[in-house]
Amino acid sequence: MKYAGIRILLTVLIITAAALADVDVENDNAENFTLSVYARIRFSEFGGALVIPDRSFGIESAGLTADFDITDNTEGQLQLEIRPDDIFLKDCYILWEPFDFLGAQAGRFKKPFCLNTLTSTWDLQAIDHSITHRELSDLLYSGRGIGSVLILDPQLEYLPTCTFGIFNGSPDAINQNNEIQYAGRAEFELPCDIVVGADLTSLRFGEEDEFSVEGYRFSPRQTAMGADLQFETDLGRDFSLLLRGEFARGDNWLLANVIEGDVPPGFQTWWFTGGITFETDKPSLESISASLSMGSWEPDRSVGSREDELVITLSVDTGTPLTIRAAMVNHRPHNIMFEENRTDYILEAALDL
Repeated sequence: MKYAGIRILLTVLIITAAALADVDVENDNAENFTLSVYARIRFSEFGGALVIPDRSFGIESAGLTADFDITDNTEGQLQLEIRPDDIFLKDCYILWEPFDFLGAQAGRFKKPFCLNTLTSTWDLQAIDHSITHRELSDLLYSGRGIGSVLILDPQLEYLPTCTFGIFNGSPDAINQNNEIQYAGRAEFELPCDIVVGADLTSLRFGEEDEFSVEGYRFSPRQTAMGADLQFETDLGRDFSLLLRGEFARGDNWLLANVIEGDVPPGFQTWWFTGGITFETDKPSLESISASLSMGSWEPDRSVGSREDELVITLSVDTGTPLTIRAAMVNHRPHNIMFEENRTDYILEAALDL
């Protein structure tokens, strides 16, 4: 019954993919205005010591995206995402590039920190973002925020593209809007298709304090820094190889009362993905990709506990807006209470129109 439902769903998606595409909308206030939609339908079987099998089948995410060009050097994007229990504004920004080497972006978008976060799930060869992305997002170091960035691209050999930004941090009460987060990133394009990146971010927390003269107190700045590497090359006429990896360290403020002056422990995290893609000449099968991803999260470097993650992903691009992915995700905690080894199995149909 389970597999019959999946076959019916895939058939519907294939028919939909053949009938739909990006829609160009006429608008007198924009040179170009394009609407597109996406959806990720997923079946998951979760592992672990469970008496009753834990299976789920539903919509992982779906969204509507509007891309628009206002002038030759000004563009923007508005994206709404729908999840089973929420509808929210994902991206809303304007990008202005008055010169080839200079740009400015303002609105709600991804902070320039953590390569795994900055890489779209559509471009990741793994089925999902890594454990590094999830933990850094929970710490507010990475993820989306409201702010602005300055982009400098000298377009000269061996000189990096640099992004400097300021953000509100988070709308949560723990990180009020009168405390600014800073983030910066530099990317170096080296010979042999190698790209090296480095980033740094800093934030702090504030709260009302009726016993202080100012009526307000705040924590010392909490910082995180990271470095990453990307490499992509062709292995003959039909095969290509992609390698990505990242390492990050910083202050784990979730494990300390930093507003009271407690010194937080330092965290450490890393992830790595290696993938091979086979390009075909068949119109009904554009490519097949296989990847191996590993990641690790160490919440306190002074304690010997960590959580490792191993992901094997197989992806089939049908040559239409439909992509089918299957993955095995192995979670391996070490000295973490209430956590156990488990292996999850995921089958996903992703539609990008």
